[in-house]
Amino acid sequence: VSIAADNRNRNHRLRHSSSSSSSKLYNPTFGCRASCDSHETDSSHRKDDDSSVHGLSKKIVGVLGGGQLGRMLCQAASKMAIKVMVLDPSENCPASALAYDHMVGSFDDSATVEEFAKRCGVLTVETEHVDVATLEKLEQQGIDCEPKASTIRIIQDKYLQKVHFSRHGIPLPEFMEINNLEETKRAGELYGYPLMIKSKRLAYDGRGNAVAKSEGELSSAIDVLGGFGHGLYVEKWASFIKLGVGCHRGKRKR
Repeated sequence: VSIAADNRNRNHRLRHSSSSSSSKLYNPTFGCRASCDSHETDSSHRKDDDSSVHGLSKKIVGVLGGGQLGRMLCQAASKMAIKVMVLDPSENCPASALAYDHMVGSFDDSATVEEFAKRCGVLTVETEHVDVATLEKLEQQGIDCEPKASTIRIIQDKYLQKVHFSRHGIPLPEFMEINNLEETKRAGELYGYPLMIKSKRLAYDGRGNAVAKSEGELSSAIDVLGGFGHGLYVEKWASFIKLGVGCHRGKRKR
């Protein structure tokens, strides 16, 4: 009984001590959170090296592209004390206001990307529409590119991407490559209508997609996508909810 009473008294003292000093012990600050209002740029678009805004990381993450996804990446990185530099042709791209540095230039131009990579500790992308051959060249020179150029090459071709997913057991709607109208008609007989017809490349955010509600609409849907020469495939119609997920991992893939 005396032991139990002693424990209760001790717990009471601990709770009292914790509550009386909580304002001193727990006062979190978010010093590395980026703020549009606190940034001033010079002619090179580089922010002042203010550790209270951009954290302590010395390695700069270079991002090809400065769109909305690049902006979201900057927001997340700033909370992790990581400096992000973006390469984008638009001076007022969405990521510019939050990035540690912004190099104005095309991420499709090989020479520009090579110059950009020299300023970064690691290179990544916010869009798959980049020059894979340049990334392969940089990798051979020892530049750390994440994801690897071989991965981006798969992502650029949505048909190859689905083949890759399928081989790894990721659930997908049924799909098949089409090279002519007869194959497309057979796909319609197999999958039914409406039938989703898609471009293999440059297809994102609803672009590069066309729906045929019947066999009679196949030709017009294919024409909208530029014809079979552009590389097409079909997908069985499926209801879906779009979900975007951002994540990060270390070198040990954690």
